[in-house]
Amino acid sequence: MRSPGVTMKTALLLVGLGMALAVVACSSQPREATSLEQQAYALNKAIMCPICPGESIDQSQVELARQMRQVVLDQLAEGRSDEQIKGFFVQRYGPSVLMAPPQEGFHLLAWVVPPMAVAAAVVALALILWRLRRRGASLVAGPAETVPAQEQQAYLQRAEALLEAEAPSGGGDNDQRKAR
Repeated sequence: MRSPGVTMKTALLLVGLGMALAVVACSSQPREATSLEQQAYALNKAIMCPICPGESIDQSQVELARQMRQVVLDQLAEGRSDEQIKGFFVQRYGPSVLMAPPQEGFHLLAWVVPPMAVAAAVVALALILWRLRRRGASLVAGPAETVPAQEQQAYLQRAEALLEAEAPSGGGDNDQRKAR
């Protein structure tokens, strides 16, 4: 007879092995791409389609995006650098054609402000929690106050009196239910 610990260890081992195989299978590429294709692929992801907002020319299926992908391949074949190719498209379509804003000048704010805002929010939350803890305040409400038994009994008697006053006499309760 096997002990339950052995089967649990075996199951965990099989799950771990299966996950490792899944990671390897998902990370492998079906074919080896040439360095020119890899460079074009990276550039196509970095250049935005002027017609389709928010899509790179790699994602877009419009004719202009196809032409732009071909221009990228042609310029890479001519020996131009990534920066020269990006500059070519910026010259024709403006700086908004780049998927990521430049990391210089005013555009540097797009890279600096979001992480600073997250850091400020974390610090503010930490300070709030620290102050609450220091004061001994609780985020959870305390126990509800109970109504004394005499007040509760008086309330129930008044409610019953009101209900009896509103109810028609002689079993009209059933007639009202049938009418509904």
